[in-house]
Amino acid sequence: MQKIHLILFSFFFSFSFSQTNEDFCTEKLNDAFFPLTIDFKKVIWRDTFYLERKNATKEINGKTYIEFEQESENSGTVLRYLREADGIVYEYEKCCGNETIRYNAKFVEGHVWKKGNGKGEYKIISYKGHLKTPFCNYENLLVIEGELNSKKFHFYYLRGFGFVGATEDGKIISYVSPKH
Repeated sequence: MQKIHLILFSFFFSFSFSQTNEDFCTEKLNDAFFPLTIDFKKVIWRDTFYLERKNATKEINGKTYIEFEQESENSGTVLRYLREADGIVYEYEKCCGNETIRYNAKFVEGHVWKKGNGKGEYKIISYKGHLKTPFCNYENLLVIEGELNSKKFHFYYLRGFGFVGATEDGKIISYVSPKH
C-alpha cells in the first residue's frame, strides 16, 4: 500500500511540475522575446540566486518605466527600469541618466549596439538558439552576446517569457527556476 502511495505521489509531483513548467519552457510564437509582462522569476546565477518581481510604473525624465526589483540571496536589491516603445525595449541607466537599448525587434543577426554608458556592447547572435537547463530543453531562442566588464556572455530569451539563461565560455552560469 505504501508503495502505491509513493508511486501516486511521484506521478502527481511530476505532473504538477510539468504543469508548472508549461509556460516556463514553452515558446509563445506570437509573443515578444523580451516581454515586460512577467510578474515573477527566480533566477539561478552561478552559486546563488535572485528573485525578480515586477513592481509599479515610475516616471523618469517624462517617460514611463516599469520597475523590476531583483532581490539577491546575498547581495541586496537592485532596481531596474524598463520600457517598451515601437518594438524597442529600453533600460534606464541610473548611473548615467540615459537609456540603453536592451532589444529591438528589428535587429537582425549580427547587429551590434553599445550600452548607453559606453561601457559594454551587445550583439544579436541568433534567433534559433538552444539551451539546456536543469528544468527545460529550450529551442528557437534569441541569443544576445554581451561584452560587459571585459567578459563575454551569451544571454538566452524565450518568446513569451524573456530571459531563461546565460552562458560564459559555452558553460551555463544562469537559468530560471520554477521553484520559488
